This record gives sequence, structure tokens and C-alpha cells, in this order.
Amino acid sequence: MRTIRETDADTLREVLRAEGPVASVYFGREIRPRREEAELRLQTMSRQLAEQGTDPATLRVLDERVRASLPGTGTLAAFASGGRLLFATELPGTRRDDIAVHRATAHLLPLLEWWQEHPAHVLAVVDRAGADVQVFPQGSTEAYGQTVEGPDDEIVRNAPGGWEQMRHQRRAEDSWEHNAERVAEVLDQDLARVSASLLLLAGDVRALQYVTEHLPPRVRQQVAVHRVRGSRGERAARREHARQVADEVHRAVGEETAALLNRMSEERHPSGRTVEGPHETLAALARGQVDTLVLAHDPQDGRTAWFGPSPTDVADRKDALPGAAGNGSAERAPLADVAVRAAVLTGADVRIVTGDSAAGGDGGGGNGAALLAGGIGALCRYPVNAAA
Repeated sequence: MRTIRETDADTLREVLRAEGPVASVYFGREIRPRREEAELRLQTMSRQLAEQGTDPATLRVLDERVRASLPGTGTLAAFASGGRLLFATELPGTRRDDIAVHRATAHLLPLLEWWQEHPAHVLAVVDRAGADVQVFPQGSTEAYGQTVEGPDDEIVRNAPGGWEQMRHQRRAEDSWEHNAERVAEVLDQDLARVSASLLLLAGDVRALQYVTEHLPPRVRQQVAVHRVRGSRGERAARREHARQVADEVHRAVGEETAALLNRMSEERHPSGRTVEGPHETLAALARGQVDTLVLAHDPQDGRTAWFGPSPTDVADRKDALPGAAGNGSAERAPLADVAVRAAVLTGADVRIVTGDSAAGGDGGGGNGAALLAGGIGALCRYPVNAAA
């Protein structure tokens, strides 16, 4: 389960390659905001950015983009530089606190955290005739769905007694299995289409057993399968069903984070692949060695780092940057933003841990962020000592 889809990574690379400082805005929206309140918040956002050095043209393009998104729900994330809107996207769901920062590079951490909380997944509610399937691309709260009907329609096992009863029962069982096989084929295709590594299944117990048995090896090995309650046509229970699905997705994200922290713990030895702390992590990023960057998101973290034009021009001190990056082309920004920039531009994934997002990562439901020395680390593509 990756935080960043490749299509999203391409967009973020363009944002991170923008010349000059970038203004990053996260604006919480409401369905029917009071005009006075929205206007006051917009003015506050513009004032904060202006005080940080944002030019009037960039302020104008961000103000226009935010106003165009009102009214709405969730949060609008927008990034602009030099009077040009670089990227804007909506983050449906709970409204977040407003953020408005002007920095040497884009502030992507809240966006990446939201994407991480909304992984691609597939939900199937199954019965003996087929399934209702919903497919959620990464970073989306809206699904596209389809109804899958199996090829066989003899699914009722009731029949006269005697030898006919046994024959009819076998035919019904065969129909259930054929229908489940068709559902499994569709699920395999849908999981691959959105690169999902989470499958949620609900419905008839016997039909689910057949579906699970017919999932191809690729799915059984690479996809986490979770069960939720619910059955086809259960309209009255949809709200409770949706809440349980959201809970299972949240739990799956936590399990994925915990598994990553456990792998890092196992690789925490002289010939392992784990690095921790700002200096060691930035050095691994400078070597292009990082597979997954891991950060504890702390908005109060005041640490900074340096970066240059190249994706691997990154260090905790300006004089540690290579050649050309060590002179006038060097830029300073918050440590987390610099690390995220290097990770995205070198093709690494980013994982964000909080007190509860990695529950179980220490084997006992503890604080995932506390397991990360210095609040930053990485799992590398190859052993750290092999870099030399």
C-alpha cells in the first residue's frame, strides 16, 4: 500500500521542480459557509502569505482558486509560485485547520497524509448469485461501482427429497462456485486497475468462502483481505455499513504502517537497511538510496535542512551540499519539507506516523511516532553500508 500513486507522483514532481518559493494553502470548507467568516479567513490567509514574502500575483491566483471552490466540503489544497497555479486538489471529508505557508519548496505533508489515510481499495458485497462491487481509487471518497452476476442461475438448494435432492444440491453448489469464480475474476481486475492492496468483503458466508478460494495467487499474496458486515440489498443498514468500512480502511492503514515499522526494526543492525535521525536519513536521500521515507508529522518541528537543484542535493548543513549546490543555489526549508522533496523526486514512497497510525508497531499498540528516533528515518533499497 503506497502513499503516492505514480500519476500523483508525476504531478508532485512538477510542483517540487518549480523555480522560486512556493505558496502552499490548505483551506477548510463548509457546505454553507457564512460569507463574513469565509471572507475573514481568506483575508487572513492572504495576509499571512504576504508577510512571508508571497508576491501579489501569486496571492491573487490562490485567492481566485479558493473562492472558485466555495461552497464545498473538506479541504482545498493549492500550490502556486510566480503568479502561476501549480496544482490544486480537493480533499473530501473532515475539514482541517487552515494552513498558509510560503517556503523554498512546497509543503506537501498534509496532502500526503490525507492520501495515506485514503488508500485505493475495493469493496465487494457478495451473495450466491454475484456481487455489488465498489472501487475506490487512492485519495478518493467516491467510488465507481458495478454489479457482477455469475453465469449460473440455479442457486436455490430446495428440492424434492430422495436422490433428486442430492443431485439438485450438487447443481446448486456448482452454480454458487461458478458465480464466485466470476466475482473473483472481476475483483482481480479491479484491484489491479487502481493498484489497490486492500480488499473488503461482505455478504453470504458460503459465497465468500468460494470467492476467497478463487482469488488468484497474486491477490492472496499481495492484497490484505478484510471482512465487514453487510449483505446485498440491505438499504436500511448502509450508514452503519459505511462507518464500518471506514473503520476497516483506517485499521488497514495502521497495520501497513506497523508492518513498515517492524521491518525497520528488523533491519536496524550494522548490515541492515534502516537509517534514523536527520543526518543519516538525509545522507541516504542524497545517495538516492531510500525506498520509503518515514516521518513523524509534528507541525511544531522547527528543524531545517538545505537542498539544491538536483533531487539528491540535500543535507543538514549548507556546507555539506555538493559543489554548485553549496553556493548561491542552495535553499533552506523545514526538515520535513526538504526530506519529502528529495524522496518524491528520487522515486521513494513517503509514510507518515502519528501516535495512533502505527498502533501495534511496537507489538503492543504503542505510539508509532515514538518508535522513530529523531522523528525521521527510512527503509533503504539496499543495506546502508553497501552504499560505499
